[in-house]
Formats: sequence, structure tokens, C-alpha cells
Amino acid sequence: MTIQEFNTHVALLRPLLLKVGREFFHSEEEAEDVAQETLMRLWLCRESLPESKSLLALAIRIGKNVCISIWRRQKLRTGFPLENAPQVIGGNQADTLLEEDENKQLLQRAIERLTPSERRLFLLKQEPEMDIGQIALLTGMTSRSVSAKLSAARHKILEYITTNS
Repeated sequence: MTIQEFNTHVALLRPLLLKVGREFFHSEEEAEDVAQETLMRLWLCRESLPESKSLLALAIRIGKNVCISIWRRQKLRTGFPLENAPQVIGGNQADTLLEEDENKQLLQRAIERLTPSERRLFLLKQEPEMDIGQIALLTGMTSRSVSAKLSAARHKILEYITTNS
């Protein structure tokens, strides 16, 4: 599926995915998270997506699975706060490998502290073919809002890394 075809389908799928999220969570914010997460997953596998009739069924199935994943993450967060989680670092690795591993863990913890929408935007921006305009189309936000949220996310990550390294 080309990027242009994908963009065409996104306009049709987004309202349906918002409805799936609303029916599951009864919350606009959570519905938005479901729609964005689902569209991000579809974007990542866009080259192997089926035709439009199958795409609708696939998108709704993924949306429902995303609802369940978000619900499970919420339950885990309430039961096991990240601050109390043990940090596991490999044993007999060289200093450089250990330092790289610690840096990866530090970055991962910083990304996990972002809000779900900031995290999604940050991860979407890491995709090679994603620009601000494409992210705006995918998320239903304006380009200016995407840029502002990305800037805030980068600032939060940098702040967390500098205070915890």
C-alpha cells in the first residue's frame, strides 16, 4: 500500500477507531489513544496491508486489541509502580556494554514517563518516512500541535536523563 493510499484509508478509519475506544473506555482521551496507537501499528505494517474491505476488519480487530493492551498496562501501573521496579543489568559484560545498556534503560524509562500521546508521537517521529505532516494526518492533530507536543516530549526526556544520569 502506498503512502497516498494509506492516507486515504486513514481518513475513513479514524472515526471508527475512535468509536471503538469510546465504547471500551467511555473516555475521549482513551479513545484518542486507541485510535492513534492503532493507526501507528497499521502504519508500521502498511506495505503488507490488505485491500480496503479487509483493512476495515483488521483495523477494528487491532483497535480492540489495543484497548485490551491499554487496559492491562493501566492495571499493571497501579499495581507495580515503576520507581519500585528492580533494575536488572547483565553480569560479566565489558564496561562499555554495561554503559550502553544503562543508557538504553535510562532512555526507555524516560520514554515510559511520557504521556501515551507524547510517547506515540515520539516513536512515530523515529520512523524514517514520517514527517510532521504525516504524523498530523495520522493523529488528527494540527502540524503545530504535533511539533509542540514533540518538543515537550523531547524536553521531558532530556530533563529526565540529565537528572537521573
